[in-house]
Amino acid sequence: MTAAERQPKTAPEGFAKAIAEYLQHLSAEGRSPHTVAAYQRDLAAFVRFAKQARLHTLADVTPAHLTSFMASQDVLCATNGARRAPASVNRYRVALKALYAFLEARWLVDRNPTTILRCQRYRGLPPVVLDGHEIAALVNSRFAGNTGRRDHALVAFMLLTGCRLAETAALNITDIDLTARVAVLRTTKGGDPDRVMLSPRLVNILARHIGKVRQPDIPLFMAHGRRLSTRQIQRIVIARVAEAGITKPITAHSLRHSFATRLYNATGDIRLVQQALRHSHVTTTEVYAQVECARWRREIAKIA
Repeated sequence: MTAAERQPKTAPEGFAKAIAEYLQHLSAEGRSPHTVAAYQRDLAAFVRFAKQARLHTLADVTPAHLTSFMASQDVLCATNGARRAPASVNRYRVALKALYAFLEARWLVDRNPTTILRCQRYRGLPPVVLDGHEIAALVNSRFAGNTGRRDHALVAFMLLTGCRLAETAALNITDIDLTARVAVLRTTKGGDPDRVMLSPRLVNILARHIGKVRQPDIPLFMAHGRRLSTRQIQRIVIARVAEAGITKPITAHSLRHSFATRLYNATGDIRLVQQALRHSHVTTTEVYAQVECARWRREIAKIA
């Protein structure tokens, strides 16, 4: 029996077609464009490997091929003089397992070679976060320049809500309900609208920034009449953190880490932090418990 005869009749004609169908499925499920693009990049690496291995369809792939692919990624990383992080390795495993689960559920392949792939369980280093004094310095700052009020509202919003960079960039003024103290997030990692609570301090800061403007299509954070991009927001955060005299390597995502760490330290409730960050799984949130343990060790060392 030839290889063609061994393939199921409904097998995809090639990698490109199968992966395109899978990516369309992700989009239809409401996955964010960022997530779909990430899957596309990871699967593209496997397609390049498959071409070199002269594999024609996903039905041709064996567990041995997957083992070789994972090994090849480690070699490619080693040639660059760096060690690939476990999270990066896991991304390839997750992408391949999800793709084959999609194909298997639709009878497009008669076997799933990804059953040999096991995602690594790991705990990364605790993230760099701001302490209470640094958070207060930023929240109480009066940044210089014509954009000082906007930048103050931007930094305070991310720091006091834990919102992601893309979520913050996508906000319109009418997404902010100062009376109910709620912000509606229309662009989220999971794709579904969500909301975050606003503290009284943040409401006052946003009220000064917004003023009386209430047009529905006006972005909350703008520059020269256009919505700030995620890259622009990143640059603003880094610059304003430095202006406040903070020397830590803080990025926009560090503000989310700082929010989560401070909330956990104040409550000790990891489930509450999970809800506030809108994590699907509490294991994703547990890194903030590590931060608390690290602080605990430092305090113990002072009195030992």
